[in-house]
Amino acid sequence: MAVSIIGKCPLCRRVCELRESHFIPKALYRMVRAGSRGADPLQVTAEGRRQTSRQAVQRILCHDCEQRLSMNGENWVLRHCYRGRDVFRLRRLLERSSPVHADAEALIYSAATVPGLDVESLSYFCASVMWRAGVTNWQASGRKYESISLGKQYQEQLRSYLLGESEFPETAAVVVIVSGLNRPVLAFNFPVSYRLESCHSHRFHIPGMTFLLGVGGKVSRDFGEICMWRSQMRPIFVSKDGDARVQREIMRLMGKVAPPWAEYPITEGVENQ
Repeated sequence: MAVSIIGKCPLCRRVCELRESHFIPKALYRMVRAGSRGADPLQVTAEGRRQTSRQAVQRILCHDCEQRLSMNGENWVLRHCYRGRDVFRLRRLLERSSPVHADAEALIYSAATVPGLDVESLSYFCASVMWRAGVTNWQASGRKYESISLGKQYQEQLRSYLLGESEFPETAAVVVIVSGLNRPVLAFNFPVSYRLESCHSHRFHIPGMTFLLGVGGKVSRDFGEICMWRSQMRPIFVSKDGDARVQREIMRLMGKVAPPWAEYPITEGVENQ
């Protein structure tokens, strides 16, 4: 029998029973496992590679907040991301509409004009994963994932937004890139942080989709036109850029770096049929 743990939920700040919360939705582990006929996902870190079914979990949120995160973003996003076996509902929604821009690198759609596309769920899901990444350290298969630094001000603004107390923060921007691969790789990663223009940027990937969150006082200047939430056009991109970035990070963790005169080819997903 599981031991009941009472504490303060960092989202609603009520003292109550804390539930076992997943850093990355557990449904993603099931998708990866299903694509390899039940084999455990391959975990790649700087320390090495191993197959494991252990997930990043800890008792941190209350039941009500767990449900809030699921209903307001997670459920829709996981239904529409790439789920294997060529099931990719989000890209099908986009393909029924015409892009507002197209070139060799990307297609850009106006999410505001795509029937069935839920901009709020996409933005909420991105914010919820980033907030969880910043609120505490996480353990995954005995390895520590250091929390990202969103900054106290921005962490609180995201908390208020997720709780429904305020609108999406004026100091934040969200960019969504849909995979342009014929068959995306069934893979995901924990958020990584880097500097982009004058803002702090944080990025994570799930099958078929890459999310980027920028935060900072100048975010409107640097991200205004490409932010799904901030721009009137509500742009959403279809490109191989998100896949390429994740694959480069995986190769780097494996100690492989492409020479300056070449790049590794972007790998399509290979699923057991």
